[in-house]
Order: sequence, then C-alpha cells, then structure tokens
Amino acid sequence: MTNSRERALSALHLEEPDRTPMLELLINSPVGSKILGRPTVYGNKLASVELLIKGNRRKLVIDSVRDQIEMYRKLHLDILPLSLCVAEKYVPPKQIGPNEFVYAVYRMAPGELYVSEGFYSKVHYNHESDMMTEYESTTSVRGLPALEEYVTQLEGENAGVDSSQLESVEYARKKVGDEMLLTAGVDGTFPVSHATWLQLFLRCLYTKPDLIRRLMHESTGRAVESIKALVDAGVEAIWGGADWAYDHGPFFSPKHFREFILPSLKEHVRICHKLGVPFIKHTDGNVESIERPFLVESGIDGYHAIEPRARMDIARLKRSYGDKICLLGNVDCAMTLVFGSKEDVVEETKRCIEAASPGGGHVLSSSNSIHSGIKLENFLTMLETNKKYGKHPSAPH
Repeated sequence: MTNSRERALSALHLEEPDRTPMLELLINSPVGSKILGRPTVYGNKLASVELLIKGNRRKLVIDSVRDQIEMYRKLHLDILPLSLCVAEKYVPPKQIGPNEFVYAVYRMAPGELYVSEGFYSKVHYNHESDMMTEYESTTSVRGLPALEEYVTQLEGENAGVDSSQLESVEYARKKVGDEMLLTAGVDGTFPVSHATWLQLFLRCLYTKPDLIRRLMHESTGRAVESIKALVDAGVEAIWGGADWAYDHGPFFSPKHFREFILPSLKEHVRICHKLGVPFIKHTDGNVESIERPFLVESGIDGYHAIEPRARMDIARLKRSYGDKICLLGNVDCAMTLVFGSKEDVVEETKRCIEAASPGGGHVLSSSNSIHSGIKLENFLTMLETNKKYGKHPSAPH
C-alpha cells in the first residue's frame, strides 16, 4: 500500500503514483481553524506576533507544527511544508499601534545574533484579509545608502543555521516519520521586500549591478547553508517561495534573469541534487518570457503555483515540459475556490487532473495557497474530487 511520502516522491520523480498527490504550501488560520474546529496557531499571523512579543517562542514553534500535522493528516495531504523557525535568541517585535508592529532586522548564525542597528520593518495586520503587510522599512526610507550598508553588514557576518532554528523540523520528523514527505522552504534567489523596496532593487539591476551581485552572493550563500542544515535534519525536498512575477510577466527582464537570478537558482538546485533531494520552485505570475531557462536550464525538479489568472496553462506546460519537471498546481484560488460553486470546483479540478496527471509528474494544489477568502467547502471539494478522479489504477502499488 503506497503511503503519502512514497506517493509524493513518485510524482516528483516523474513517475505515476497510485493517485495524484496533494499539497498546500499554507492554510491560513481562518480556514484551518474551521477544519480543526478550534483556534490554531499554525497560519495565524496575529497570534504568532503576539506570542513572540510575550516571549512564548517555544509555544509558537511547537503548537504551530502540531496544528499543521493534525490538519494535514485530517485532510490526507501528502506533503508537509515547513521552514526554519524562530531561534532561541531573537529580537521580539514591538506593538506600535492597533494591529501595527515593528520588527528589528537581524540574522542568525550558529550561536550568534547579528542585529542591523537602526534597521527596522513596520507591518500592519488586516483582520479582514488576514494579511500582515510591510508598509515601511529602513531601506524604503533611506534608499540606496541603506541597501549599501545592509549588504556590507552581510559581508562581515558568518553564515549558517543555529540549531534552535531546526526545532520545528525535528519535532515534525519525530511525529510524522515516513508518513508524509517532509519539505522546507529556502529561497535566496530574490532577496527583496516586495512591499517596500522592490523598485529600488530593480533600479539597481541597471544602475548598481555590482551591488546586486554582492547581495545575491550573500543571499545565495545563506540559502545553501540553510539547505544543508535542513536536509541533515531530515527534510527530503526543498521549495523556494520567492515570487518573481506578476500577472503580466516577471519583475525583471529576461537578460537580468539570466545575469542575476538564474545563477543563484542553479546553485540552489546544485546543492539540493548533491544532497540527494529535489528542488521545487514556487512563483506567482506569468513567467513565459523566462520559461525555458527557468524550467529547463536551471535543473529544477518542480514548478508550483502555475497561476491561471496569469495565463499560465498547465496543459501546455505538461505537453512542453512534463518529461522534465513535476508540475504542482493549479486550481484557481483567486476565483474558483473563492467565488465558484461546488460544481465549478469539481469541473476545474477534473480539468487540472486530466491535463497534468497522466503519466505522473503532477501534484494537485491550489494556484497559490489556502487564504482566508477561500470557502472551506470549496477547498474540501477540490481534495475529494482528486481522491475520486486522481486515481491511477495502472500505477505500481
């Protein structure tokens, strides 16, 4: 009898499992709390910041993973996505107004805490959307001098992972064993705050390319150290979560992708393959203009999200690249799962399975994550539809 871990690994290795595996990178707390019938810490942005302010870091780490495991088991999801957790040494955020918080900018290395003095990030929590959004940062206020100072600070620090940052993975490994595929998120390919200094980063691609190369070198090196630590702790696949694109195309030109982003991506893939684990890249948006270098030349093992509203067609991608990479997606979480009827969800899920699952190399998920606007009944319908129509009777069990 195939279990979830084996099913997911089969798909990532472009083999046909007994049924199409299922994944969600995140299930936000408003939906997750309904699934478990109680408030959850996992996916709860406001509870997370409040626990850190109170000094309850251990409760945040363990309760979040415990909630997630219980939820993913109840939903029969096959892949458990985790990340490095807050270290024992940390700088707690401060509340500066109703639902407004300020974070210090700092980084961890084994036994060391590096604080960027004078650097900060201010965020606002919106109850209606369940979103925590950065609205101001030192780099957005001071501009290029702040970015130059930040990069210089990175270059003067040791890189690595403190053992306490692995507690969430170690807890999950003990509780899950070989039941689900344990994955973790690491991405040094696009080290920028989308909310407050994306424009500065993009401008520097033209005006300060050497500065961006230095930043990419530091970011990629830290990602490599994180990947090594996570795999050593028992993670069996790595996914990169940095968004590169919006609905109409990437944030950067194809030339700049090849010059700055692709070398970093290849290094992520190289270290993962050296360690014997696949690398899955998530990005929102339309990536057609960089599609071949992204999906083929980089050597990635999987591509996640595949947004329908950004005109990314999973059927076309299956025809063009299905023998090279695993496709993870792509039931529309912007429209169908939010506004659609049960029948709409069934039909779109069936279309997705029919387009991408035959022959293997497909993991069913939403086109991003299960956010607070998604109807629980629609999410559950998507999963039940896959259990019914995603079976592969001819696959070896």
